[in-house]
Amino acid sequence: MGMILRLFRDETIALRLDEIVANLGRLVPSFTFLMGKSRFSVPGPYVTTPQTHKHLNAQVVAESEGDDEVFLFTEKPYDNNYFWDVEGKHVIVSLFGWDHLTALPRNNGAVYFVCALLVRCLRIGFSHREKNTGCINDFWQDKTGVDIGMRTAFICGKCLNRSASSSPKLKASVSQIQGILADLATASRSGMDICDYWKQQKNNDGFDVFICHNSQDKDAVRLMNRRLQKEGISTWLDEEQLPPGRLWQDMLEEQLETVRTAAVFVGDSGVGPWQHMEVRGFLQQFVRRRCPVIPVILSECASVPELPLFLNQLTWVDFRKKMPDPFSHLLWGITGERRQQKAKSAAKRKTPKKHKP
Repeated sequence: MGMILRLFRDETIALRLDEIVANLGRLVPSFTFLMGKSRFSVPGPYVTTPQTHKHLNAQVVAESEGDDEVFLFTEKPYDNNYFWDVEGKHVIVSLFGWDHLTALPRNNGAVYFVCALLVRCLRIGFSHREKNTGCINDFWQDKTGVDIGMRTAFICGKCLNRSASSSPKLKASVSQIQGILADLATASRSGMDICDYWKQQKNNDGFDVFICHNSQDKDAVRLMNRRLQKEGISTWLDEEQLPPGRLWQDMLEEQLETVRTAAVFVGDSGVGPWQHMEVRGFLQQFVRRRCPVIPVILSECASVPELPLFLNQLTWVDFRKKMPDPFSHLLWGITGERRQQKAKSAAKRKTPKKHKP
């Protein structure tokens, strides 16, 4: 899909938007989620379509110029009592009167509406205008239906069957969105803030990344492992995590169920026989529980080695290139957070101070 989506909020609404953006980026790698930095505000007491959308702050428009979709959250009401309306790529989402509609946190509502809008962008199904069904495509004519919507949080079978396309990329994106909805439903049924739920899940999970590699590339992988650990990434590397006297196959299978991402390092030796089996296992997890699998081409490769078919379809990190910075891209793939690259140039180096004679 490759869509870039940016999220803003104004001064009227309290949302943990930075955490929402980071978790969406981690769990839905088909899209790029960014946090809007510019000041967004709605002039006057109401949001009006299309006037409010067409008169957004110049800074917001400039910052989101290259984005595919822009979500702007506010507590100010629409004059038509909608939750949101769209003009071009700008979606203004109103959580006005939220406490009268549900006891669930606003963060749950923000995640729910982002998922609803993504489903519509991908043309998954159709709007259920007649009544609330619990499907993400409900129109919410009765706005209190949003409460049951967050507690059920799913895409109904009819909508899935009427998808505009059945391409592998679309299926992967839909699967990732369904994973978010499953998390949201679990959190909402417990009356829990989705951000707290994700934080709890992350703390309960094991490692940030499983390092899958060919034993012939062990030296290069060790160096990469140390770099990742210095950045606070918890890594699973066989020689560090497999104690003597244990069935290593069983321990490996346990990690396939819990690890949050997998990095498949490939050097000149290509993908090893056992590494190939690990990759197949992770690709199954990628579909089932949104576990990102990141192909990583090591710097010593003279050319891109032959990769397994399904692995070749995923966006890789190429350490043979200097720009964009491959290590920053690897961290982005593992954490879901895009870090700002530090510019290094000779012009910025400090020059010795000249002393007066």
